[in-house]
Amino acid sequence: MMKTNVASLMDYFYEQMYGDLKILEKDRLVIVSKLQKTALILIILSLITLIFLTSRLLFPFLHALVLVSTFSFLVYLFIYRHQSAGYRLLFKEEVIAKIVQFIDPSLQYQSENHISENEYAMSELFLDDFDRFSGNDLVQGTINGVALKFSDLNVEKKIEDRERKEHWVSIFQGLFFVADFNKKISHKTFVLPDTAGNTLGVLGEWMQGLDKRWGEFVRLDNTTFERYFVVYGDQIESRYILSSSLMERIIAFKEKTGKSLYISFVNSKMYLCVDYKKDLFEPILTQSLLDFAPIKDYFQLLSHVLGIVEAFKLDEKIWSKR
Repeated sequence: MMKTNVASLMDYFYEQMYGDLKILEKDRLVIVSKLQKTALILIILSLITLIFLTSRLLFPFLHALVLVSTFSFLVYLFIYRHQSAGYRLLFKEEVIAKIVQFIDPSLQYQSENHISENEYAMSELFLDDFDRFSGNDLVQGTINGVALKFSDLNVEKKIEDRERKEHWVSIFQGLFFVADFNKKISHKTFVLPDTAGNTLGVLGEWMQGLDKRWGEFVRLDNTTFERYFVVYGDQIESRYILSSSLMERIIAFKEKTGKSLYISFVNSKMYLCVDYKKDLFEPILTQSLLDFAPIKDYFQLLSHVLGIVEAFKLDEKIWSKR
């Protein structure tokens, strides 16, 4: 049974995690000290270099400032990644993996794995071709009889501007969640953020009706839901899937996260994407591992994600395969 009690987590933190975290905390402090010294040295070297370049009139001041600042930043970034790489892996083993196990021992956590490209494509939520696909922090298992998996994903494509310079553009970055609710469906249903309707009003709704990439535009009778989302699919089955109770749950989840949501129901599976624009379970070097507050934050985030099963699960009769 999934544990969501913060008081129990605190007991677990001090009884099962604290000893190992004290050792890892020493590593964190060493890394922070090295990075502080590195930053100080780079600042001093940058100032010396800036004075030299401008005094010899080799570069205008502004050009020299940009050049020196960029070079120093790249050097610092390289050192930061090198210093924090080992700590990051240990952090995930000692913090994220243990919190996942505390929530439900049946769950499996793999820090370097992620949702596959095939599963991403099966959702049909993002139709753009991509050039770079990465992710981490895969959690999978069964909660209340529902098979699920989720991970961070970062999906990007390469574009060229008018000057033929290449840029990476994000298609999706955030949480990608897949669950099998054992519901046999004949058609696909897509619930997407309603940007056109909110921005352009009636004109936006007309434009949404013309967009056939995800199927037919489906109008529902929940005004709050339609303010947040636009729905495509089969006129009958989409209304059957998106019952009043499920729409209320989706609205509540949207308002709780405050993030853009993308949902699809395809081949008995529900795909849900939450657009966070960042990796969710990465360590923050400035935070002490011996402080319970950040541990609590990671726990609540994981509980919140796993709570999707409860938030969206309808009664067994409705969701059972026919």
